[in-house]
Parts: sequence; structure tokens; C-alpha cells
Amino acid sequence: MVAKRSAALLEIEDKNLTHRAGATTGARLYSSRGTLRAARVCATCALFFILAGCCETAITTGSPRTGPPRALRQGEIIETATGRVIGMNRLIRKLSKVQTVYIGEIHTSVQDHEVQLEILKRLSRDGGCVELAMEMFAANAQQILDRYIDGPMSEADFLREVKWDEVWGYPYSLYKGLIDWQKQRRMPVVGLNAPDSIVGKIARHGLKSLTPMERSQVAREFHLNDPGDRQRVEEAFRSHGKYEIRDFESFFEAQLAWEETMAQTLARRQGQTQCQIVVLLGRGHMNKRFGVPHLTLLRRPRTTFATVAPVPVDYPADKLGPNLADYVVVTGPAAPYHPPRLGVLVERAPSGRGVEISELLPGSPAVAARLHKGDIIVGVNGKPVGNVDELRRALAAGGPRGNLLIERNALRLRVEVNMKP
Repeated sequence: MVAKRSAALLEIEDKNLTHRAGATTGARLYSSRGTLRAARVCATCALFFILAGCCETAITTGSPRTGPPRALRQGEIIETATGRVIGMNRLIRKLSKVQTVYIGEIHTSVQDHEVQLEILKRLSRDGGCVELAMEMFAANAQQILDRYIDGPMSEADFLREVKWDEVWGYPYSLYKGLIDWQKQRRMPVVGLNAPDSIVGKIARHGLKSLTPMERSQVAREFHLNDPGDRQRVEEAFRSHGKYEIRDFESFFEAQLAWEETMAQTLARRQGQTQCQIVVLLGRGHMNKRFGVPHLTLLRRPRTTFATVAPVPVDYPADKLGPNLADYVVVTGPAAPYHPPRLGVLVERAPSGRGVEISELLPGSPAVAARLHKGDIIVGVNGKPVGNVDELRRALAAGGPRGNLLIERNALRLRVEVNMKP
């Protein structure tokens, strides 16, 4: 199953690469960006901050000079340039001295978002002026963001107006604490990204296919000739399915459309505010010293910044280094992610109205709910469904329980489905 931000274009995120933009039919309704649910983590979610006052030690990185690395320990914060383990208080002191702090994430990791919120709160302590800039919102949603942060708009209206389920697709609960913190303090949340529809068009047809209006919604300048950046993106392109992507050049242009637009939006904001800016983005957008931090620095060379990457305790220690981030926060073990499953194969209905079930998987929630091959799903939880993409988004927004409106033999029926994670 493929959501709007999860079919054709890859978002580079270390080993958690997800597919973005475009659509397929006949897809197995199992996992996608639009159906991702927060992984469960242990109750001791605050353990990665217990070293706030500890003494500094050092961790090796597996080079021939230093010998094999020791295993990471939950709660450590590692300064990758030196290998030193530092405490949270020292990390905050270091971060408070720079203008921009980038905190990478694996989008489905609850622990990553907890690290982000803890750092945001600590930097904001004692009335600190800290803005939050987010990959998750397009730059053209800024007026909606401002109205929500500064006014009485309800959360439901906010999510509907920014089209959260369509544009981002991950559970809002993962980000709610971060946005609520800014709203409570009346501090800005800044949308950084390019519109998905335009990035998808670039992936399919190239940058030159954009109309003048579409071209105005992505960055003016694209750095297409950086060999290191091209290599970074090409590694992902070679390793994953191409879907509707025309060729590598279109893929590279589309990846840069996200990163260049985020960098342009961020650089402009840096020139407008006296506040520190905390940037949330997928870890792949800042790795190998390329991506958004690099592209922003090209636009504002005197800006100071630092990068932070939460990683699970089972992350390979020999992969740590400045190319990953300036500082690494070690969280609990990476939890395998199991999204809710409907357990069917679907395709666009021949009539063009709804999504037809072409196969049910044995033992699936669809079988338990007595759905049939040939049933046409036309709605989920009160939302109309016209194609596979809309079905994914509707299921993603509804959680593990879904109220499906189906057509069967010219009759309309409502079916309750419990989609086990």
C-alpha cells in the first residue's frame, strides 16, 4: 500500500528509506507512509537523559588506530568529533551557542520525537526565544500554522486545513507534543517544505516540466553539480524500486526540490528572526554533511549550526561520526514497526468509483470482518474513497479500527474491521 508521500520518490533516511510521491494499484495494504503508527517503546523513555551530570568518557569509532568500538549504551550522548560521552546539560550548553539546531529523526520513532521535545524544552527554558522549523509542513501552509499557534483554531480544524493526512500521513500524535509546546509559548512553527504534488511531478517528468506557477513554489537555485551530494542520492536510487520515476536525473532533481526548498525557506527565516531555530527533519536530509544544513549554509555562510541524531542502542558504533551528526543521543533498542493490517489486495474499481478488493489474505482482519473478493470500498470512517491513495490515507487516519462503507451486489453495507497491528 502506498500513500501520497510513499510511492515513487525515496526519502533518504539511513536504513529507514521510505518511498514518496506517486501511486500504484494492486498494492498489498500492509505498510506505507500513510499508515505508519508509532512504535511502542519501553516505559523508561527518559533514560537517555540520566547522564545530565555525569563525567565525560570516550567511545572509540572502530578505526585502525583506536581498535574495535565498544557497544553503545542507552542514555549516552556522544560528541562525534571527539568520541567523548557528555551529559545532557553540556549538550544543551553547546547547542545554545549556535543559531540553528538540526535534529534528525526516523519518522516512526517515538523515541526520536521524545529526544526532540526534550531538547526543544531545554533550549526554551527561562523564556528562551526558540522557533521550530519542520519538514512536515509545506512553506505555503505558513499562514495556517500562524493562525493555529496564535489563535483559537481547534486542532481538528488545523489538521484539516494543513491536510495532515494527505501531505504527511504519519500519526499526528508523534508531533503533537512539539507543536503543543510552541503553541503554549506562542512561538512560531515554520513550514519548510515544497508541495508534494510538485515534487512528484519533478520525479516523473523532470524540473523542466514545471509551469511557471509550479516552479515558483520550489527553490530558485538547485545545486545539481555537487559530486558528493549526487553520490549520496545515487546510492539510494540504485538500491530501491524506481516506480514512476523517469530516471536518476529526475530523481535527483526531486530530492533536491525538497532539500533546496527547505534550505531556501530556512535561510530566509534565519534572516528574519533573532530567535534560535530548531529544525526537525528526516535524518537522511542531513547525513554525510550534505542535505539541508549544507544547502542552507551555502545561502547564509555565516550562520552557525549543530546537528543532533538520536540513534537506537543497537545502532552500529562504527557508523558514528561527524557525517552522521555532531552529537548522537543513544535511545532504547529500535522497536520493529508493525502497522495495522487490513490484509487485502486492491485495485481501482472499473467504474472509477472506489477501490475493489481483488484478493483477501488468509487469516487477515478483512477475512475476519467477512469482506469478500469483489467488494468495492467507497468510504472509511465517513471519508469518501475514490482510489488506492485515498484508501491508504483514510485507513492511516483512523487507527486500528475502521468503519468501511462497501458496495456489494448493488447494495451498500457498513463493515467494522479491527486491523491488528
